[in-house]
Amino acid sequence: MKIFTYMRNAFFIVSVFISGCLFNACDTETIEPSELYHEYYPVTIGHYNIYNVDSVYYNDFTGEIESYNYQVKEVIESEFIDADDYPSLRLERYFRATESDEWLIKNVWKSRLNYLKALKTEENVTYIKLSFPPEENKTWDGNAFNSYPALQYKYQDVHKAFSKDGFIADSTITVIQNNFQTLISEDYKVEVYAKHIGLVYKKFVELVKEVDGTITRGVDYSYLLIESGVE
Repeated sequence: MKIFTYMRNAFFIVSVFISGCLFNACDTETIEPSELYHEYYPVTIGHYNIYNVDSVYYNDFTGEIESYNYQVKEVIESEFIDADDYPSLRLERYFRATESDEWLIKNVWKSRLNYLKALKTEENVTYIKLSFPPEENKTWDGNAFNSYPALQYKYQDVHKAFSKDGFIADSTITVIQNNFQTLISEDYKVEVYAKHIGLVYKKFVELVKEVDGTITRGVDYSYLLIESGVE
């Protein structure tokens, strides 16, 4: 099994550090790799996570509230050099309605880890998911690598335990991607990462409401890890 890691050889270490410095204003102080906590963002070929997904869709056309439950599997399938000449990971994402169903490939995303950032390309849009090292209340622009307006991501509960519906992890970091509410809208996005596992929980809420609080349209979904390993 081929292992993708930034410590693979000296050349890769240097290239990753340089790329990190090019895209991030490097501090004059050198940070030791052990202090960066890259283990929150696994890069091992064959690493996979399986999630239970609960989704509620508010259909403004029909006025119906539609609920869906399914599972998603994300696998680090291979490594490659991307169009910008950076070492990257091919992420294959699979879908099934129930545990008894066969996995069907849904889409392919891309991931990249450099010295100070973890980047993920979802549906051809690249986001800076994590900024290293993680520190309480640290902020960064999650949209710095795409064309969307700047959006301030923020760490909270750094290196803290996390539990949700029976799932427990000893050391996690929480990223608040957005938390904006008005009388007529709600936009809340959060992701939680655990050491050696990666993403373990995700909450995504985008809703439009009437002044009285009635939801007229939007989506509310969550991912919760149920299995992780290496194939």
